[in-house]
Amino acid sequence: MSGSYQEFLELDQEIQQEFFEDVVAAVTDVNQCVSELESGVCGSVIDRLFRAIHTVKGNCNMVFLTEFVNSTHKLEDLFALIRSEDIEYHSVYGRFAVQVVNLVKQQLTQLIENAELDNEVLQKLRSLIEQIENSTDKDRISLTEKAIIAIDDGHFSISMVMQDPEDGHAFSFMDATDIEFFEYMSARYQLSPVQHQFFHIFSDLALKLNAKLGRSVEEQQIRAALVFIHLSQKMNDQGKGESLNLPQVIVASGILSRMAGWTEAADLCLQSLEFHDGSGAPRALSGDDIHPAAQVISLSYEFAFIVMQHFELGYKQSLFTAVKQINSLKDTRFKGRLIQRFNALVKSEYLGNKKF
Repeated sequence: MSGSYQEFLELDQEIQQEFFEDVVAAVTDVNQCVSELESGVCGSVIDRLFRAIHTVKGNCNMVFLTEFVNSTHKLEDLFALIRSEDIEYHSVYGRFAVQVVNLVKQQLTQLIENAELDNEVLQKLRSLIEQIENSTDKDRISLTEKAIIAIDDGHFSISMVMQDPEDGHAFSFMDATDIEFFEYMSARYQLSPVQHQFFHIFSDLALKLNAKLGRSVEEQQIRAALVFIHLSQKMNDQGKGESLNLPQVIVASGILSRMAGWTEAADLCLQSLEFHDGSGAPRALSGDDIHPAAQVISLSYEFAFIVMQHFELGYKQSLFTAVKQINSLKDTRFKGRLIQRFNALVKSEYLGNKKF
């Protein structure tokens, strides 16, 4: 326990309680202001938010809580810049403010009730706020998203939080679900806009078709299969993918089969080159022995491949070319019922709306 905390603990309990009640009221006001800002940015509400943060800091200063002052002062500095419009307000800053003051309240409760405190938490918190304040306008929002997760996880380390390059979604590297991590890998290793576009066309169609199957699979299983099929894709010299091939599906299946919980996804990968007429590989399955979701993966991949080969012809021409070639594989590579579902989906969602 540092000397400054000892000074606080030596204060009369009545003074400690009055101080804490004032802080709780200010923290409540921070939460209320952020809630009000969700319906639109308002200068007077931002000003009130700034003053509530200032109150938390000022009250801590009056009762000798130096580490609390240092941390909340950095948050106050950030919102001073927002109040002066040097930094444009974004909802993520509001969520961050709520998180910080709630953590301060939690730490104060621990100090009052247990007469002990981990200084390192407040020091790490101050460092996080400094990183956000000193970052560029371009990086500040994403950095704040990461800081929120870093605090939630208790490690306070931005470097341990990943961000999906595709949609900006931030997640904890240490606490990520398999799917979050798989999709991060997929987006992270898309080396070109062409690869990114390919995966968008491929996965969007596959997920839509899977949802229409009478024997669909859990979305997370097919997502995992899609990601690893894509990660195993080989690019040619023009940066375009090759048609689905046996080494590709074996690699994807092999990786997934070694990971607990993804047996179904591994099987879907392995069956994705089996043809309805039995002429496929690696086991020459046919008809209903092939999982329909594996056929969905195969059809969607072929569709994306054909579209990308004809992309320069424009949306409708590349779409029509792909649809025509997919239909030519009815009852040989693909089951007739799947082709019907594919055609119905194209008519309802792809003809009137530009999907890629």
